[in-house]
Amino acid sequence: MGRADIAVKNWLNDNGRFADLFNGSVFNGRKIILPDELEDLDRETDILITDKKDRRKGLQRHRDLVKRWRKKVDLAVLACESQDKVHYAMPVRSMLNDSLTYTDQIREIWRQHEKERKRQGSSGRKTAEQKLTQEEYLSRFRKNDRIFPVINLVFYYDLQQWDGAKDLYDMFHLEGELEDREFLQNLIPNYRINLLDAGNVETPKRFHSDLQQIFGMLKCRGDKNAMREYLHQNRQYFERIDVETYQAVREFMHSERVMKDMTNSRKGTRINMCKALEDIYEEGREEGREEGKEIGRREEQLILISNMLRNGMSAEDIKKYAKVTDEMIAEAHREKDQISISETE
Repeated sequence: MGRADIAVKNWLNDNGRFADLFNGSVFNGRKIILPDELEDLDRETDILITDKKDRRKGLQRHRDLVKRWRKKVDLAVLACESQDKVHYAMPVRSMLNDSLTYTDQIREIWRQHEKERKRQGSSGRKTAEQKLTQEEYLSRFRKNDRIFPVINLVFYYDLQQWDGAKDLYDMFHLEGELEDREFLQNLIPNYRINLLDAGNVETPKRFHSDLQQIFGMLKCRGDKNAMREYLHQNRQYFERIDVETYQAVREFMHSERVMKDMTNSRKGTRINMCKALEDIYEEGREEGREEGKEIGRREEQLILISNMLRNGMSAEDIKKYAKVTDEMIAEAHREKDQISISETE
């Protein structure tokens, strides 16, 4: 996991933000999940799959964030994958991760059954409930066993808008008439990802934590005037943000070079994000000025080379006295020829 993923994961791992992230994205802003109903789960699990030849292969699942949602009883597993780049096979990747989570649940249920059977066997008692049918034994899953649903959310935060597939059907290569496509799709179950494009959230007010302020800010990433106005309207929040939020915004804005790394800051430190973002725009102006100077210097060199060519100097002498490259001499030649053609016309 890269530094960017770690900063974003640490920020979203807060139960208040995590619950709000799912409520705003999956439940359309309704407060369905409460922070105190969430428990952390292991985000990496190895699962051994046995084939017909009794050979075992390990499949490893890597999730950025996984939590159990308890509401009186276990209700669901919530998983969040953070993406700083578009993943064009995301529906298949998410489907595989969800399938492994279900497999892991089935394996754990069977492990508990095994423990119970051994306990009952050692005591000499075996109830009818402990007896397995042939089908249950082959399935390694009892008829009345149940698993918990998995709700997976893809949290995408790159500057460009998500242009990848959002469900399995989007990835299919299907030819033929529309009726044939619909017939085939009726035979194949679809798999849709829950996607949140952080920089293009249409209604940030669906979120009730500081996700609202951050998503609102990210909508202004390409417009510095709109950004300044938004920060001014929300300055009470942005002038005193916590370190985790600052580190996440640093990644969202792709400004690791300008915004100081505050990972080792003292707990409870508050940072003025308005000042930090102003530094970003100032650096942009400096880069623009330097780029303009560089273009000006190049144009002056091309004029000098053109004058030398008109005076009959060879390419070797021009390189020696003007300290320029063959590429620049060739470019000056092209411009000189174009000017000659224009004058002839």
